[in-house]
Amino acid sequence: MALDNLISVSFTEDELVRLDRALMEIEDIMKGKAVNLTPKQRQLYGRVAYEMEVWIDKTFSYMQQDPQLVPSYISMEEHTKDIAAHRALNPRIERVNGVLQSMEDTNRLLGSDLYSNSIAYYRSLREAAKVNAIGASAKYSDLKQQFPGRGKSSGN
Repeated sequence: MALDNLISVSFTEDELVRLDRALMEIEDIMKGKAVNLTPKQRQLYGRVAYEMEVWIDKTFSYMQQDPQLVPSYISMEEHTKDIAAHRALNPRIERVNGVLQSMEDTNRLLGSDLYSNSIAYYRSLREAAKVNAIGASAKYSDLKQQFPGRGKSSGN
């Protein structure tokens, strides 16, 4: 029985070099600007969703209209920089997330194909080892280590 090949994709060496260059360019631009929060810190600082962004924009507009009402402990210069950077990053984050999602989905299908083929080979090797086919027992024993503690009834 033939296995379904969920995806067939390949990359030329030039394409991989171009991907790596593009990623290096992004990393270079973000160096010194981006931070890496710990998982605990990520929980402390919520993500601003669309509805909140509308409210923040309205608040910023009011702050600009009546600067005398802005408390002295708020730096309008820093707030303006934060707004500009936030607005600049949002569409780029969406693009990167879209690319990342498609790369992860592609890799998921590739992994599924690889696993299905490997399991099929492993099971075939198990049957070959049962009839003492040359070289099958050693290979089967080596690969069997991936599934410790599984008995004969598990199908592996």
